[in-house]
Amino acid sequence: MSPSPSGKSRDGATRGLVGLRSGDSLSARMFFFYLDESGNTGIDLVSTDQPIHWLVTLGVSPHALRAMEREMSELALSHFPARARLPEFEFHGSHIFAGRGECRGLSPARRIALYGELVSQVGWHGGRLFVRGIHKGGHARRAQEKGYAPEHPHKLAFRYLVERLDEWLEDRQPDDEARKKGAPPVYGLVVADEQKEVGREIMRSFAHWRDRGTGPGYRARDIRYLLDTVHYVPSKDSWLIQLVDCVAYLRNRSSRVFRESGPREEKWTKSDREVVRLWREHCRPHVESAVVWPGKGRHDGGKPKLVGARQGPG
Repeated sequence: MSPSPSGKSRDGATRGLVGLRSGDSLSARMFFFYLDESGNTGIDLVSTDQPIHWLVTLGVSPHALRAMEREMSELALSHFPARARLPEFEFHGSHIFAGRGECRGLSPARRIALYGELVSQVGWHGGRLFVRGIHKGGHARRAQEKGYAPEHPHKLAFRYLVERLDEWLEDRQPDDEARKKGAPPVYGLVVADEQKEVGREIMRSFAHWRDRGTGPGYRARDIRYLLDTVHYVPSKDSWLIQLVDCVAYLRNRSSRVFRESGPREEKWTKSDREVVRLWREHCRPHVESAVVWPGKGRHDGGKPKLVGARQGPG
């Protein structure tokens, strides 16, 4: 995404945004929810390399959105002064960590520093993260036991996220006294990276959920506060889609560290340590809700217990 010209220095922009750290964004009357996935293997539910389909959402206020776009634009120009001006430029979490694409030739230390600068935007601007994981093997076994055809993991994770986002918005509606004084409702709009496998199906389902609810299911609800449709955009055209891509990649990779190397840090590689550190320092504290399904329960809050998938304490 080609950055917009800006007359502000990075430090100047940061000083102007200090007020956001107090949680001002949570009093907004509108939220944008940016979604991206990691670990997608399509309808292959027996993948041992990617056993969980992750869907991560970043919720921000319009004020925070504009500030984050400006900051990410400046980051791009700072690290890639020539390439960042081209329309096809974009940040990819996997490319940054592996040194591919735009990051080819950058040292590991510089790539880690860049990743930290990017994902720190979430907390600095009051963003909230919502995580849903579908354990593919568990999903397939449950479907076989219950006698139904398993849905694509992306569609299932998306439904669970929509239910939680609408519930989160409901909790932020003005009370009776505020409504009497004319306070407007709080609404949300969903923006997602292009999804060529089930994108159209999800748009149809979203319209159905808004009209008739998401049932059946134990968290089924009428969708009242998410507006319009699912707005799919190419990731290269949205800084916030690129940011949530980086967050989703960390969620996937950090779970892999615990799955493959266990919880003892002395068994981790340097790369493993950085992945877990970036997730724990810059993402996990801002998680509003995190669930892996199927599992034995749920947990909402800053230190999610990712159930049903043996993810370890990451």
